[in-house]
Amino acid sequence: MKAKIARLSTLTWLCFGLARGGTLADSPITAPEAIAAITQAKYCFARSRGLDPGHLPPSYLVLKLAIRITYRNPGIRPLILPMERERTIYTALKPGTMSEFRQRLDLFEPVVKPMKELPADLNPDSPVGSKNDAFTVIPSRREMILPSLEEVTLPVDRKVGFKTNPDLRGHRVYLRLKFEHQGLTPALEAALSDRWAHFGTPWAGTLLTNTIVFDVAQRPPQALPCAGDK
Repeated sequence: MKAKIARLSTLTWLCFGLARGGTLADSPITAPEAIAAITQAKYCFARSRGLDPGHLPPSYLVLKLAIRITYRNPGIRPLILPMERERTIYTALKPGTMSEFRQRLDLFEPVVKPMKELPADLNPDSPVGSKNDAFTVIPSRREMILPSLEEVTLPVDRKVGFKTNPDLRGHRVYLRLKFEHQGLTPALEAALSDRWAHFGTPWAGTLLTNTIVFDVAQRPPQALPCAGDK
C-alpha cells in the first residue's frame, strides 16, 4: 500500500511539474507598457522655413515639450525590442477622441520596414553588449527608461499651410504618443527566438502611452527665439 502511495505521489509530482513547465512555455507574450511624463516645457518663438527669407511670415509662439518614456514589462519573460520605430502624436482639447497631430510638414515621412536580417555590426549571438543599439532587453517585471527624450513642438497660435491650429492659450491640452516598433520577418523572428532564447523573447508591435494632461498659459511668459532660429 505504501509503495502504491509512493508511486502515486511521484506520478502526481511529475504531472504537476510538467504542467508548470508547459504553462510557462506556452504562456502568451505580454506586451510592454509605455509611460510618458513631461520633464520640461518652455515657450519660444519659431520661424517658418522657406526658400525666400524676405517673404516669410513673422515668427510664431510654440510650446516645446521634452517627454520621458519608460517601458514596463509586466510579464514573466524578458522582452527583446527592436528600437527602430515610428512615432505618432495625438492631441485634444477635451477628454475623449483625439486627433493626429503632424509636427512636421514633410509629405514623405520615412516608413519603418520589417527587418529582414540583423545589422552587420550586431553580434548574432547576443542582442546586447555591443555598440549597436538596434535592440534592447527589458527584464521580467522591470522598467526601462529610454535613453533619449521625445521632443514635441506645439504651435500655440498659428496657421500652418492650409491647416489652422487651435489657439491653445488658456486651454488644457491632452496629448498621447503612439510608437510602432519595427517588425521582424517571420524567418528572422523564428531564428532569433531560438538563438536568443536565454536572453528573452523578441517582441515588436504598437504601444500607446498614457494621456498627458497640461495647461497652456493664457499669457505665456516672455519668450526668446527657439534654439536654431536666431
